[in-house]
Amino acid sequence: MNIVIIDDEKMAIDVLGIMLKKLTQFPLCIKGTYTNAKDAFALFEKEQIDVVFLDMEMIDIHGLQVAKKLLVKYPNMQIIFVTAHAKFAVDAFDIEATDYLLKPVRESRLLKAVAKAQQMVNLRQEMQSEKIELHMYAHTFGSFRLLDVQNEIVKWRTRKVRELFLYLWFHRNKPLLNAVIMEELWPEAELEKAGSNLHTTIYQLRKILKQNGSENPILLVNNHYQLNIEINSDYEELIQLLEKESHDEQSIQRILNYYEGDFLAEEEYHWAIQMQLRVKQNVLHLLEVYVTNTNEINPLLKLNCLQKMLELDEFNEQYMFLLLQFLIEQNKKQDCTQCYDMIRQKLQEELGVQVPDNIASIYAEYVMRV
Repeated sequence: MNIVIIDDEKMAIDVLGIMLKKLTQFPLCIKGTYTNAKDAFALFEKEQIDVVFLDMEMIDIHGLQVAKKLLVKYPNMQIIFVTAHAKFAVDAFDIEATDYLLKPVRESRLLKAVAKAQQMVNLRQEMQSEKIELHMYAHTFGSFRLLDVQNEIVKWRTRKVRELFLYLWFHRNKPLLNAVIMEELWPEAELEKAGSNLHTTIYQLRKILKQNGSENPILLVNNHYQLNIEINSDYEELIQLLEKESHDEQSIQRILNYYEGDFLAEEEYHWAIQMQLRVKQNVLHLLEVYVTNTNEINPLLKLNCLQKMLELDEFNEQYMFLLLQFLIEQNKKQDCTQCYDMIRQKLQEELGVQVPDNIASIYAEYVMRV
């Protein structure tokens, strides 16, 4: 790993340099040491630097300012802060620093920090050398979660950062005017405040996406923002399944697996409601056509389809009839009784209407037979 040390105390640089040279288990190369942060930037233009050990409180500039500039220009660079004060720890990790070491630095603590940086450098090199295409993955049905390239759940700084990501991803095929985004996400804020909120939230979202391999994850052209990163999702996989001309048991089961709940159901975003209803209706229509028009269906799959249909449209009397009819055909006495009781409870107790004649009659006939 190529290393640079920046500290306004020459003795601190020398001590850290000696400690680093003792870590012979790592391929470390100290490319430069600087007591003035500005002098280091010339080296960064010429050399690929993997890790920067950076003092926090320096005479000419604060370490946080240096780190922010470096990470904007070199997002893959690992920043390890070295300081005598613990009070800046939260700020350090806010800008996604690799580690934070307190002076005097202990050898065991330095070892852990270097090992962590080496792991990150190795991962980046593997991705580049093997050209592995790793993508983030969005789970959008039921509870939303975004998995990073290492299959870990992404943690969001704020709810607005998460909403902004989803809004940009939802409209990923077209640039969005900043004023439109502000109106959707901060409708009650004054224009200046909404603009400040958007700028801050974009900055925080960029940091998250850059950690997953994208150099320029959000484009800004003529006051229009657009997501510039490929993200796989259950939404796109489900849509591809729904658009198939014909379906077999495998594809139907996959649809049931994907559709854990409504699209972004727990997020309650008004801008997603139309898509939520459209996908739900498409799934319901497909399942209804499949169970009513397919002659031979695996009984368990048919039961799963009917239950999913009633789960998505719980007061649909036709779906109630189909489920009860299926259970009668399977001669599931206990299940029939539970199903009929559920139907009666929903219709009579929750809606105040009588059980339809076709449902009541097939159940009465079945009870008489058994």
